[in-house]
Amino acid sequence: MKIKRFFAKDMRTGIRQVREALGADAVILSNQKVVGGIEIVAAIDYDEALLAAEESATRNSLLDTGPAQDAPASELLSEDTVSLSRPAAARQAYVPPVEAPRDSEIPRSEMPAEPPPRKAAAAPRARMEPAVEWSQDPTLQQMKNELKDLRGLLEQQLSSLAWSDLSHRNPLQAKLIRCLLELGLSPALCQQVADEVGSGHDDFDNVWRHALAWLASRVPLDTADSLDGGGVVALVGATGVGKTTTIAKLAARYALRHGREKVALITTDGYRIAAHEQLRTYGRILNIPVRIANTREELSEALKLLADKELILIDTAGMSQRDVRLSEQFSMISGSAPVIRTYLVLSTNTHRAGLREVVNAFKEVRLDGCILTKMDETTSLGGSISTLMENDLPVAYMSDGQRVPEDIHIARAHTLVNRAVLVAQQTSQALERESLNLAFSGMVANAHG
Repeated sequence: MKIKRFFAKDMRTGIRQVREALGADAVILSNQKVVGGIEIVAAIDYDEALLAAEESATRNSLLDTGPAQDAPASELLSEDTVSLSRPAAARQAYVPPVEAPRDSEIPRSEMPAEPPPRKAAAAPRARMEPAVEWSQDPTLQQMKNELKDLRGLLEQQLSSLAWSDLSHRNPLQAKLIRCLLELGLSPALCQQVADEVGSGHDDFDNVWRHALAWLASRVPLDTADSLDGGGVVALVGATGVGKTTTIAKLAARYALRHGREKVALITTDGYRIAAHEQLRTYGRILNIPVRIANTREELSEALKLLADKELILIDTAGMSQRDVRLSEQFSMISGSAPVIRTYLVLSTNTHRAGLREVVNAFKEVRLDGCILTKMDETTSLGGSISTLMENDLPVAYMSDGQRVPEDIHIARAHTLVNRAVLVAQQTSQALERESLNLAFSGMVANAHG
Protein backbone atom coordinates (compact mmCIF):
# COMPACT_ATOMS: atom_id res chain seq x y z
CA MET A 1 0.00 0.00 0.00
CA LYS A 2 1.31 3.49 -0.95
CA ILE A 3 0.36 6.37 1.37
CA LYS A 4 1.01 10.09 0.78
CA ARG A 5 0.27 13.24 2.75
CA PHE A 6 -0.92 16.41 0.97
CA PHE A 7 -1.31 20.04 2.14
CA ALA A 8 -3.64 22.53 0.52
CA LYS A 9 -5.41 25.76 1.41
CA ASP A 10 -8.85 24.12 1.07
CA MET A 11 -10.46 20.72 0.46
CA ARG A 12 -11.16 21.32 -3.22
CA THR A 13 -7.50 21.97 -3.98
CA GLY A 14 -6.42 19.00 -1.85
CA ILE A 15 -8.70 16.58 -3.71
CA ARG A 16 -7.29 17.80 -7.00
CA GLN A 17 -3.74 17.13 -5.75
CA VAL A 18 -4.70 13.62 -4.61
CA ARG A 19 -6.24 12.77 -7.96
CA GLU A 20 -3.28 14.10 -9.93
CA ALA A 21 -0.69 12.32 -7.76
CA LEU A 22 -2.35 8.95 -7.06
CA GLY A 23 -5.07 8.68 -9.69
CA ALA A 24 -8.81 8.13 -9.56
CA ASP A 25 -8.42 4.91 -7.47
CA ALA A 26 -6.93 6.77 -4.50
CA VAL A 27 -8.73 6.62 -1.16
CA ILE A 28 -8.73 9.49 1.37
CA LEU A 29 -7.78 8.10 4.75
CA SER A 30 -8.04 11.23 6.85
CA ASN A 31 -8.19 15.05 6.71
CA GLN A 32 -7.52 17.64 9.37
CA LYS A 33 -7.08 21.36 9.84
CA VAL A 34 -3.54 22.55 10.24
CA VAL A 35 -1.89 25.92 10.36
CA GLY A 36 -2.48 27.53 6.97
CA GLY A 37 -4.97 25.09 5.46
CA ILE A 38 -5.97 21.43 5.26
CA GLU A 39 -3.84 18.24 5.53
CA ILE A 40 -5.09 15.18 3.62
CA VAL A 41 -3.70 11.63 3.93
CA ALA A 42 -4.54 9.45 0.89
CA ALA A 43 -3.54 5.99 -0.24
CA ILE A 44 -3.62 3.64 -3.20
CA ASP A 45 -3.80 -0.21 -3.02
CA TYR A 46 -5.64 0.20 0.25
CA ASP A 47 -5.42 -2.65 2.82
CA GLU A 48 -7.91 -2.13 5.63
CA ALA A 49 -6.38 -4.70 8.00
CA LEU A 50 -2.92 -3.14 7.88
CA LEU A 51 -4.37 0.35 8.31
CA ALA A 52 -6.34 -0.71 11.38
CA ALA A 53 -3.15 -2.03 12.96
CA GLU A 54 -1.34 1.22 12.19
CA GLU A 55 -4.14 3.38 13.58
CA SER A 56 -4.17 1.30 16.76
CA ALA A 57 -0.43 1.85 17.19
CA THR A 58 -0.88 5.56 16.50
CA ARG A 59 -3.61 5.91 19.13
CA ASN A 60 -1.45 4.16 21.70
CA SER A 61 1.36 6.55 20.93
CA LEU A 62 -1.05 9.47 21.26
CA LEU A 63 -2.11 8.37 24.74
CA ASP A 64 1.55 8.33 25.81
CA THR A 65 2.77 11.56 24.19
CA GLY A 66 -0.33 13.67 23.58
CA PRO A 67 -1.14 15.58 20.35
CA ALA A 68 1.75 17.32 18.70
CA GLN A 69 0.30 20.79 18.04
CA ASP A 70 3.53 22.74 17.76
CA ALA A 71 4.89 20.98 14.69
CA PRO A 72 6.57 23.40 12.26
CA ALA A 73 4.75 24.17 9.05
CA SER A 74 7.68 22.92 6.94
CA GLU A 75 7.12 19.40 8.23
CA LEU A 76 3.36 19.59 7.66
CA LEU A 77 3.86 20.70 4.04
CA SER A 78 6.14 17.72 3.18
CA GLU A 79 4.73 15.34 0.53
CA ASP A 80 7.23 12.51 1.11
CA THR A 81 5.80 9.03 0.85
CA VAL A 82 4.77 7.62 4.22
CA SER A 83 6.09 4.08 4.90
CA LEU A 84 4.27 1.69 7.16
CA SER A 85 7.60 0.38 8.38
CA ARG A 86 8.49 3.69 10.06
CA PRO A 87 8.03 3.86 13.83
CA ALA A 88 4.74 5.30 15.01
CA ALA A 89 6.52 8.00 17.03
CA ALA A 90 8.05 9.39 13.82
CA ARG A 91 4.63 9.94 12.22
CA GLN A 92 2.16 12.81 12.71
CA ALA A 93 -0.05 12.32 15.77
CA TYR A 94 -3.64 11.50 15.10
CA VAL A 95 -6.16 14.38 15.08
CA PRO A 96 -9.91 13.80 14.63
CA PRO A 97 -10.91 14.66 11.06
CA VAL A 98 -12.81 17.86 10.33
CA GLU A 99 -16.09 17.88 8.52
CA ALA A 100 -15.59 17.50 4.79
CA PRO A 101 -17.18 20.10 2.46
CA ARG A 102 -20.61 19.28 1.13
CA ASP A 103 -21.03 17.94 -2.37
CA SER A 104 -22.82 21.14 -3.39
CA GLU A 105 -19.70 23.14 -2.59
CA ILE A 106 -17.46 21.09 -4.93
CA PRO A 107 -17.93 21.21 -8.70
CA ARG A 108 -18.91 17.87 -10.20
CA SER A 109 -15.88 17.96 -12.51
CA GLU A 110 -13.53 18.08 -9.50
CA MET A 111 -15.25 15.41 -7.41
CA PRO A 112 -13.15 12.18 -7.04
CA ALA A 113 -14.38 9.10 -8.82
CA GLU A 114 -16.00 6.35 -6.85
CA PRO A 115 -13.31 3.98 -5.60
CA PRO A 116 -13.50 0.42 -7.01
CA PRO A 117 -14.92 -2.26 -4.74
CA ARG A 118 -12.21 -3.49 -2.42
CA LYS A 119 -11.38 -7.12 -1.91
CA ALA A 120 -11.75 -8.65 1.50
CA ALA A 121 -8.80 -7.81 3.68
CA ALA A 122 -6.26 -10.58 3.92
CA ALA A 123 -5.74 -12.17 7.28
CA PRO A 124 -2.67 -11.00 9.18
CA ARG A 125 0.41 -13.02 8.36
CA ALA A 126 0.93 -13.94 11.98
CA ARG A 127 -2.30 -15.94 11.91
CA MET A 128 -1.52 -17.88 8.74
CA GLU A 129 -0.83 -21.58 9.15
CA PRO A 130 2.65 -22.70 8.03
CA ALA A 131 2.66 -24.17 4.55
CA VAL A 132 2.92 -27.96 4.42
CA GLU A 133 5.70 -29.32 2.23
CA TRP A 134 4.26 -31.30 -0.66
CA SER A 135 6.36 -34.34 0.22
CA GLN A 136 4.91 -34.35 3.74
CA ASP A 137 1.33 -33.78 2.75
CA PRO A 138 -0.85 -36.35 4.57
CA THR A 139 -2.84 -37.09 1.43
CA LEU A 140 0.30 -37.75 -0.59
CA GLN A 141 1.75 -39.90 2.17
CA GLN A 142 -1.43 -41.97 2.26
CA MET A 143 -1.31 -42.36 -1.52
CA LYS A 144 2.34 -43.45 -1.35
CA ASN A 145 1.55 -46.05 1.30
CA GLU A 146 -1.38 -47.37 -0.70
CA LEU A 147 0.74 -47.60 -3.85
CA LYS A 148 3.45 -49.41 -1.89
CA ASP A 149 0.91 -51.93 -0.57
CA LEU A 150 -0.54 -52.36 -4.03
CA ARG A 151 2.91 -52.95 -5.49
CA GLY A 152 3.70 -55.57 -2.84
CA LEU A 153 0.41 -57.34 -3.52
CA LEU A 154 1.06 -57.28 -7.26
CA GLU A 155 4.60 -58.63 -6.83
CA GLN A 156 3.29 -61.42 -4.64
CA GLN A 157 0.68 -62.37 -7.22
CA LEU A 158 3.22 -62.27 -10.06
CA SER A 159 5.67 -64.33 -8.02
CA SER A 160 2.99 -66.92 -7.38
CA LEU A 161 2.24 -67.08 -11.10
CA ALA A 162 5.95 -67.30 -11.96
CA TRP A 163 6.50 -70.10 -9.43
CA SER A 164 3.50 -72.00 -10.77
CA ASP A 165 4.80 -71.53 -14.32
CA LEU A 166 8.27 -72.83 -13.34
CA SER A 167 6.73 -75.82 -11.57
CA HIS A 168 4.86 -76.75 -14.77
CA ARG A 169 7.68 -76.02 -17.23
CA ASN A 170 10.59 -77.47 -15.25
CA PRO A 171 9.37 -79.42 -12.21
CA LEU A 172 12.88 -80.79 -11.54
CA GLN A 173 14.43 -77.35 -11.20
CA ALA A 174 11.49 -76.12 -9.11
CA LYS A 175 11.92 -79.05 -6.70
CA LEU A 176 15.66 -78.40 -6.48
CA ILE A 177 15.08 -74.73 -5.63
CA ARG A 178 12.55 -75.69 -3.00
CA CYS A 179 14.96 -78.14 -1.32
CA LEU A 180 17.80 -75.59 -1.37
CA LEU A 181 15.55 -72.98 0.21
CA GLU A 182 14.64 -75.45 2.94
CA LEU A 183 18.35 -75.68 3.80
CA GLY A 184 18.21 -71.96 4.63
CA LEU A 185 20.31 -70.78 1.69
CA SER A 186 19.76 -67.31 0.28
CA PRO A 187 17.42 -67.07 -2.75
CA ALA A 188 20.25 -65.71 -4.91
CA LEU A 189 22.48 -68.69 -4.09
CA CYS A 190 19.62 -71.13 -4.71
CA GLN A 191 19.07 -69.63 -8.15
CA GLN A 192 22.79 -69.85 -8.90
CA VAL A 193 22.95 -73.52 -7.93
CA ALA A 194 19.81 -74.31 -9.96
CA ASP A 195 21.27 -72.59 -13.03
CA GLU A 196 24.51 -74.55 -12.69
CA VAL A 197 23.20 -78.08 -12.10
CA GLY A 198 19.44 -77.94 -12.64
CA SER A 199 19.50 -78.97 -16.31
CA GLY A 200 20.77 -82.01 -18.13
CA HIS A 201 19.53 -84.52 -15.55
CA ASP A 202 16.38 -86.63 -15.44
CA ASP A 203 16.72 -88.05 -11.95
CA PHE A 204 16.25 -85.70 -8.98
CA ASP A 205 18.56 -87.69 -6.69
CA ASN A 206 21.32 -87.21 -9.22
CA VAL A 207 20.56 -83.48 -9.45
CA TRP A 208 20.52 -83.18 -5.66
CA ARG A 209 23.92 -84.85 -5.29
CA HIS A 210 25.41 -82.57 -7.92
CA ALA A 211 23.94 -79.54 -6.19
CA LEU A 212 25.43 -80.49 -2.81
CA ALA A 213 28.79 -81.24 -4.43
CA TRP A 214 28.72 -77.86 -6.16
CA LEU A 215 28.04 -76.14 -2.82
CA ALA A 216 30.86 -78.03 -1.10
CA SER A 217 33.29 -77.05 -3.83
CA ARG A 218 32.42 -73.37 -3.43
CA VAL A 219 32.59 -73.06 0.39
CA PRO A 220 35.75 -71.07 1.21
CA LEU A 221 38.06 -72.96 3.59
CA ASP A 222 41.21 -72.36 5.57
CA THR A 223 42.53 -75.74 4.49
CA ALA A 224 45.48 -76.08 6.87
CA ASP A 225 45.34 -76.27 10.66
CA SER A 226 45.55 -72.52 11.15
CA LEU A 227 46.94 -72.56 14.67
CA ASP A 228 49.31 -75.49 14.34
CA GLY A 229 52.12 -73.16 13.28
CA GLY A 230 51.66 -70.87 16.29
CA GLY A 231 51.73 -67.07 16.21
CA VAL A 232 49.50 -64.39 17.70
CA VAL A 233 45.80 -64.97 17.08
CA ALA A 234 42.88 -62.75 18.13
CA LEU A 235 39.25 -63.84 18.16
CA VAL A 236 36.62 -61.15 17.55
CA GLY A 237 32.87 -61.34 17.35
CA ALA A 238 29.54 -60.21 18.68
CA THR A 239 28.31 -60.75 22.22
CA GLY A 240 27.47 -64.31 23.24
CA VAL A 241 28.89 -66.19 20.26
CA GLY A 242 31.25 -68.29 22.43
CA LYS A 243 34.63 -66.61 21.96
CA THR A 244 35.99 -67.41 25.44
CA THR A 245 34.99 -71.07 25.27
CA THR A 246 36.48 -71.33 21.77
CA ILE A 247 39.72 -69.76 23.05
CA ALA A 248 39.92 -72.44 25.76
CA LYS A 249 39.28 -75.22 23.22
CA LEU A 250 41.99 -73.97 20.89
CA ALA A 251 44.46 -73.50 23.76
CA ALA A 252 43.82 -77.00 25.12
CA ARG A 253 44.09 -78.51 21.65
CA TYR A 254 47.46 -76.85 21.07
CA ALA A 255 48.72 -77.74 24.57
CA LEU A 256 47.92 -81.42 24.04
CA ARG A 257 49.91 -81.43 20.79
CA HIS A 258 52.87 -79.16 21.60
CA GLY A 259 52.92 -78.76 25.38
CA ARG A 260 51.25 -76.32 27.74
CA GLU A 261 54.43 -74.26 28.17
CA LYS A 262 54.17 -73.20 24.51
CA VAL A 263 50.79 -71.41 24.76
CA ALA A 264 49.49 -68.33 26.65
CA LEU A 265 46.22 -66.38 26.87
CA ILE A 266 45.44 -62.64 26.90
CA THR A 267 42.05 -61.07 27.53
CA THR A 268 41.03 -57.52 26.59
CA ASP A 269 37.43 -57.93 27.78
CA GLY A 270 37.06 -55.20 30.38
CA TYR A 271 33.35 -54.67 29.81
CA ARG A 272 31.67 -57.86 31.04
CA ILE A 273 31.44 -58.54 34.77
CA ALA A 274 33.87 -61.31 35.80
CA ALA A 275 34.98 -61.78 32.18
CA HIS A 276 38.60 -62.06 33.32
CA GLU A 277 37.72 -64.71 35.87
CA GLN A 278 36.23 -67.03 33.26
CA LEU A 279 39.43 -67.05 31.23
CA ARG A 280 41.56 -67.27 34.40
CA THR A 281 39.60 -70.37 35.39
CA TYR A 282 40.40 -72.00 32.05
CA GLY A 283 44.05 -70.95 32.48
CA ARG A 284 44.28 -72.56 35.91
CA ILE A 285 42.70 -75.78 34.64
CA LEU A 286 45.08 -75.97 31.68
CA ASN A 287 48.03 -74.57 33.65
CA ILE A 288 48.47 -71.79 31.08
CA PRO A 289 49.44 -68.17 31.90
CA VAL A 290 46.74 -65.52 31.46
CA ARG A 291 47.40 -61.79 31.08
CA ILE A 292 44.93 -58.87 31.18
CA ALA A 293 45.21 -55.87 28.84
CA ASN A 294 42.72 -53.00 28.79
CA THR A 295 44.64 -50.61 26.49
CA ARG A 296 46.81 -50.86 23.41
CA GLU A 297 49.92 -50.16 25.48
CA GLU A 298 49.07 -52.88 27.98
CA LEU A 299 48.46 -55.32 25.14
CA SER A 300 51.83 -54.50 23.57
CA GLU A 301 53.54 -54.97 26.95
CA ALA A 302 51.81 -58.33 27.52
CA LEU A 303 52.90 -59.55 24.09
CA LYS A 304 56.50 -58.63 24.90
CA LEU A 305 56.36 -60.52 28.21
CA LEU A 306 54.99 -63.60 26.42
CA ALA A 307 57.36 -63.43 23.48
CA ASP A 308 58.79 -66.87 24.33
CA LYS A 309 55.42 -68.56 23.71
CA GLU A 310 54.73 -70.17 20.34
CA LEU A 311 50.98 -69.49 20.39
CA ILE A 312 49.31 -66.50 22.02
CA LEU A 313 45.51 -66.38 21.91
CA ILE A 314 43.76 -63.03 22.50
CA ASP A 315 40.18 -63.00 23.76
CA THR A 316 38.54 -59.66 22.85
CA ALA A 317 35.45 -58.04 24.29
CA GLY A 318 32.19 -59.20 22.78
CA MET A 319 30.30 -56.24 21.33
CA SER A 320 27.26 -55.78 19.20
CA GLN A 321 27.96 -55.02 15.55
CA ARG A 322 26.19 -51.70 16.15
CA ASP A 323 28.25 -50.71 19.20
CA VAL A 324 30.06 -47.39 18.69
CA ARG A 325 32.99 -48.67 20.77
CA LEU A 326 33.73 -51.39 18.23
CA SER A 327 36.34 -49.25 16.50
CA GLU A 328 38.27 -49.00 19.78
CA GLN A 329 38.68 -52.78 19.84
CA PHE A 330 39.82 -52.74 16.21
CA SER A 331 42.35 -50.02 16.95
CA MET A 332 43.73 -51.94 19.96
CA ILE A 333 44.23 -55.11 17.93
CA SER A 334 45.69 -53.54 14.78
CA GLY A 335 48.13 -51.24 16.58
CA SER A 336 49.55 -53.47 19.30
CA ALA A 337 51.71 -55.87 17.25
CA PRO A 338 53.01 -56.05 13.68
CA VAL A 339 51.39 -59.40 12.86
CA ILE A 340 48.15 -60.49 14.54
CA ARG A 341 45.91 -62.93 12.74
CA THR A 342 42.25 -62.18 13.36
CA TYR A 343 39.41 -64.68 13.20
CA LEU A 344 35.73 -63.79 13.36
CA VAL A 345 33.60 -66.06 15.55
CA LEU A 346 30.11 -66.58 14.07
CA SER A 347 27.25 -68.28 15.86
CA THR A 348 25.38 -70.55 13.44
CA ASN A 349 22.09 -70.07 15.28
CA THR A 350 22.01 -66.44 14.08
CA HIS A 351 19.67 -65.53 11.24
CA ARG A 352 21.16 -64.99 7.78
CA ALA A 353 20.52 -61.23 7.85
CA GLY A 354 22.18 -60.96 11.27
CA LEU A 355 25.24 -62.88 10.07
CA ARG A 356 25.55 -60.59 7.07
CA GLU A 357 25.40 -57.52 9.31
CA VAL A 358 28.04 -58.91 11.68
CA VAL A 359 30.46 -59.68 8.85
CA ASN A 360 30.02 -56.21 7.35
CA ALA A 361 30.66 -54.56 10.73
CA PHE A 362 33.81 -56.56 11.53
CA LYS A 363 35.32 -56.12 8.08
CA GLU A 364 36.92 -52.93 9.40
CA VAL A 365 39.68 -55.12 10.81
CA ARG A 366 41.36 -57.46 8.33
CA LEU A 367 39.87 -60.92 8.80
CA ASP A 368 42.00 -64.01 8.12
CA GLY A 369 39.05 -66.34 8.50
CA CYS A 370 36.18 -67.35 10.76
CA ILE A 371 35.15 -69.99 13.27
CA LEU A 372 31.59 -71.36 13.32
CA THR A 373 30.19 -72.08 16.79
CA LYS A 374 27.02 -73.53 18.33
CA MET A 375 26.41 -75.93 15.48
CA ASP A 376 24.70 -78.23 17.97
CA GLU A 377 22.10 -75.53 18.77
CA THR A 378 21.21 -74.24 15.31
CA THR A 379 18.10 -75.10 13.31
CA SER A 380 19.62 -74.08 9.97
CA LEU A 381 23.15 -73.93 8.56
CA GLY A 382 22.16 -72.51 5.19
CA GLY A 383 22.50 -68.92 6.42
CA SER A 384 26.09 -69.54 7.55
CA ILE A 385 27.01 -71.20 4.24
CA SER A 386 25.46 -68.32 2.27
CA THR A 387 27.33 -65.73 4.36
CA LEU A 388 30.67 -67.50 3.88
CA MET A 389 30.21 -67.71 0.12
CA GLU A 390 28.85 -64.19 -0.36
CA ASN A 391 31.78 -62.63 1.56
CA ASP A 392 34.46 -65.14 0.49
CA LEU A 393 35.27 -65.65 4.18
CA PRO A 394 37.22 -68.88 4.78
CA VAL A 395 36.13 -71.02 7.70
CA ALA A 396 38.89 -72.57 9.82
CA TYR A 397 37.16 -74.41 12.66
CA MET A 398 33.70 -75.65 13.60
CA SER A 399 32.47 -76.00 17.19
CA ASP A 400 29.50 -78.16 18.14
CA GLY A 401 29.45 -78.46 21.93
CA GLN A 402 30.76 -77.29 25.31
CA ARG A 403 33.40 -79.93 25.90
CA VAL A 404 37.02 -78.72 25.98
CA PRO A 405 38.76 -79.53 23.69
CA GLU A 406 36.75 -82.36 22.11
CA ASP A 407 34.00 -80.24 20.54
CA ILE A 408 36.08 -78.26 18.06
CA HIS A 409 37.12 -79.56 14.64
CA ILE A 410 38.97 -78.42 11.55
CA ALA A 411 36.44 -77.20 8.99
CA ARG A 412 35.60 -79.52 6.11
CA ALA A 413 33.32 -78.32 3.31
CA HIS A 414 31.55 -81.66 2.75
CA THR A 415 31.05 -82.05 6.50
CA LEU A 416 29.46 -78.58 6.69
CA VAL A 417 27.11 -79.18 3.74
CA ASN A 418 26.08 -82.66 4.95
CA ARG A 419 25.47 -81.23 8.43
CA ALA A 420 23.22 -78.58 6.86
CA VAL A 421 21.14 -81.29 5.16
CA LEU A 422 20.92 -83.33 8.37
CA VAL A 423 19.79 -80.32 10.42
CA ALA A 424 17.12 -79.47 7.82
CA GLN A 425 15.81 -83.03 7.90
CA GLN A 426 15.73 -83.13 11.70
CA THR A 427 13.86 -79.84 11.99
CA SER A 428 11.46 -80.60 9.08
CA GLN A 429 11.93 -77.19 7.44
CA ALA A 430 9.18 -77.60 4.85
CA LEU A 431 8.34 -74.26 3.28
CA GLU A 432 4.77 -73.14 2.77
CA ARG A 433 3.61 -71.80 -0.57
CA GLU A 434 3.66 -68.19 0.64
CA SER A 435 7.31 -68.51 1.70
CA LEU A 436 8.20 -70.03 -1.66
CA ASN A 437 6.50 -67.16 -3.46
CA LEU A 438 8.43 -64.59 -1.41
CA ALA A 439 11.72 -66.39 -1.97
CA PHE A 440 11.07 -66.70 -5.69
CA SER A 441 10.26 -62.99 -5.75
CA GLY A 442 13.74 -62.35 -4.32
CA MET A 443 15.27 -64.51 -7.04
CA VAL A 444 13.49 -62.56 -9.76
CA ALA A 445 14.56 -59.25 -8.21
CA ASN A 446 18.21 -60.40 -8.07
CA ALA A 447 18.04 -61.63 -11.63
CA HIS A 448 16.78 -58.25 -12.90
CA GLY A 449 19.18 -56.34 -10.61
